[in-house]
Amino acid sequence: MYFCPSFTFSMKPIIILTYLLFFLSTDLSAQLRCAFDEHRNAQEQKYEGMAAQNEALNQSLQNLPFPTSAQPRQEITIPVVVHILYSTEAENIPDQQIYAQIDVINEDFRLLNENVQNIPDEFKPFAVDTEIEFCLASIGPDGVPTTGINRIQTEVDCIARIATSVQGNRSQLFYSSIGGSDAWDTERYLNIWVGNTCGDFLGLATSIAVPDYQPEEDGIVIDYNYFGNNCNSDFSAPYNLGRTATHEIGHFLGLLHPWGNCESDDSDFISDTPSQDAPYYGCPSYPQISCGSSDMYMNFMNYSDDVCMALFTAGQKERMLAALAGPRAGLTESVGCALLDPIVPFGRDAISLYPNPAENCIHIDFDADIPGDIQVQMLDAAGQEIYYTIESSRNFRPIDATNLPNGIYFVSFRAAKQTITKKIMVLK
Repeated sequence: MYFCPSFTFSMKPIIILTYLLFFLSTDLSAQLRCAFDEHRNAQEQKYEGMAAQNEALNQSLQNLPFPTSAQPRQEITIPVVVHILYSTEAENIPDQQIYAQIDVINEDFRLLNENVQNIPDEFKPFAVDTEIEFCLASIGPDGVPTTGINRIQTEVDCIARIATSVQGNRSQLFYSSIGGSDAWDTERYLNIWVGNTCGDFLGLATSIAVPDYQPEEDGIVIDYNYFGNNCNSDFSAPYNLGRTATHEIGHFLGLLHPWGNCESDDSDFISDTPSQDAPYYGCPSYPQISCGSSDMYMNFMNYSDDVCMALFTAGQKERMLAALAGPRAGLTESVGCALLDPIVPFGRDAISLYPNPAENCIHIDFDADIPGDIQVQMLDAAGQEIYYTIESSRNFRPIDATNLPNGIYFVSFRAAKQTITKKIMVLK
């Protein structure tokens, strides 16, 4: 770790020490669910004027013009580039885990998440479709076709622990020259860096003032254990369903945590999120009361377990749209999601199942995009169908094998008038 390369007095050691204290003052035996507040506070200490600008932008989002939910409009699609930084094979997560994460955020932002039905009746009228979608970028900043996935092998351990993995005054994660991965144009792409935080936090996002001060670090950071929808939940549960990304993207688009000031109805600058005095963890039972009212513990901007997060409100939608009409407007003008014709043929080697034998999850990995829909059918050794779905090659989530008995299974893939069958064993 480099605090300062010289022995002369400098503000750099003070800035970085302040940054460290924000993270290390928290008991690290309890990993931070979200480090947005700590990161923002550290950045405001680092850059003179950022605190005032964050406050001004937070206020201005109340007044920026944006299409209201009553006005017809096209959905906004934001191109995403995922930077995978790994020093071990475990950290080099598969493409399917990335595709699953994109599915989760699209479902959550479009109110298509399955657990909407679990929202208490009191809060169901508040749940809205934000009409914001996400795609893995298909066109890069240089105009060249891309998968939207950037894999970088690094020699830096714990590279996503951005408070300590530093050289000079820069976090290594964000710079290729010192072991990380350079951001793509942060005005046109949502950059997500995925790496090992070594237990510091699950995720963080930069505030809406960062582009004016440090655009090369503007985006989201998520620990690799908590990225994607992973039914191998022994380690990452209860944060294994991909909602860390949903939460952090909310921050990136201007949302704040909904707690902190019982005296104000809009401590997060939003009127339809009830005031609460502290974050919620776990899966609380309804109702939960603080500040004299029922708390929306299932809001995506709370700290509840992934399975219990379920909604954005109309006020949160309006604030995110205001951010996309203001400080994040470049994302709506990007061509990063331009559609490309599939160019990779469908072949046997394009599909693999792992691990084999499997215990809790059967992952389906496609080495390339396969054009059109794919039918997937899973049969047991007696020929009985136990799983069936139709999806595109980017949309498959792992097959949950938790309740399957030990034995041999056959998974068939049908697309483009071809059928490929793979054999897999379940062994517990």
